Amino acid sequence: ATTFRSSVPKRFRRRCWNCCKGYDSLLALDNVVCDLFGDHDCGGVGVGAETKRNYSSGSIRQNSAKSFLVRYYNNGGKLVSETVKGTRKDAERVLRQRRVALETGDFIGRKKLTVEGYLQGWLDSYARSNVTAKTESGYRQMINRYTGRIGDLQLQRLEATHIQSVYAEMIDQKLSATTVVQLHRILHKALNTAVKQGILKRNVADATNPPAPVKREMRVWDKASRTKFFQAIQDHKYSDLLRFTMATGLRRGEVCGLKWEYVDFIEHQIHVYKKIIRISGLGLVESEPKTEKSKRTVTMSPFLEELLRKVQGTQIGQRDYLEDGRVNSGYVFSQPNGTAIDPDLITKAFKKMVKEVGVPHLTPHGLRHQYATASREAGIEMDIISKNMGHASVAITADIYAHLTSDVMEEAAKKIESRLFGE
Repeated sequence: ATTFRSSVPKRFRRRCWNCCKGYDSLLALDNVVCDLFGDHDCGGVGVGAETKRNYSSGSIRQNSAKSFLVRYYNNGGKLVSETVKGTRKDAERVLRQRRVALETGDFIGRKKLTVEGYLQGWLDSYARSNVTAKTESGYRQMINRYTGRIGDLQLQRLEATHIQSVYAEMIDQKLSATTVVQLHRILHKALNTAVKQGILKRNVADATNPPAPVKREMRVWDKASRTKFFQAIQDHKYSDLLRFTMATGLRRGEVCGLKWEYVDFIEHQIHVYKKIIRISGLGLVESEPKTEKSKRTVTMSPFLEELLRKVQGTQIGQRDYLEDGRVNSGYVFSQPNGTAIDPDLITKAFKKMVKEVGVPHLTPHGLRHQYATASREAGIEMDIISKNMGHASVAITADIYAHLTSDVMEEAAKKIESRLFGE
């Protein structure tokens, strides 16, 4: 120890003591690297006044009986400190892992960023510039509502078990598997961005097991229920809108966002280019359709043309009556004063009508399914139905309406059999 002290310049002795808990203990640690001084009798390879800086060097200092401070330089020359709970061997293992990561280029620096802080930043940057405003709003609501229990965790300490506990809590609250899967997809996408940005080494959401979504039975009305419902609501202000929805298969937002300039009476076509959505904090917003294939052209049947002519006449009457009190918004379906209709109001009104009329439960989206069902039963090919409904692919349509395909195939088999063996 005497020889060691004499070999260490005086200006380093106090710093060496603070780092290694004394000269004698340092001499006994052959594998410990001191990062505060250069080559000496202790075998340290560190930073000295006359030695070249080695950024991959590190040190271990005992804080308590079961806690050690691991220190090393990252590739940028910054001293990094980590507390390791366990034995000295655990601390040495962590130090070796960090040095290997530095040498291979896999090192990811520690950040104090919390899960909540990262997710909010991700929503404000990535989500805002890569998804629609409606989708961003949905992401924000899901994250704010369900990730509270992991929000204060440091992002880099987030583990699959933490995320799995969130899923378990949601299931305990009787939330649907579909809701849990939606949150899983959002978190996976957000954490994947962190991996690409070098904040995380891997996406821990890959190691989680969200519940499999339950496929709901497709509900549609039979002919008797359809007739009963539309006869009962024929004087309702949304009667024409609901008939149009069922006859075209458009989404409720697409119906509310349809303008007269997109209706071609000469070519008998309806062009779907816009939709109306409600976004928290912004109100009603005119937006692009869900996907590129949602921008589509629907052929106008004689029934649809007659219905739209009727709607047009009603609006002319409202304009003459209200004069300057009516807004010229250009929407095919609008409030009496000309303003856009909130799709959520359609849903609420429809639910009330269904209950009052006494027909089986259905949603406005169910009228879209009603259109697809009628189309398939009429023998229309699946790719045509998919195009009319604006699905991103035929596979999506086939998956949703697979039961209809089997029914059609069964009916086709009977017809073939009748032709081959019938009288």
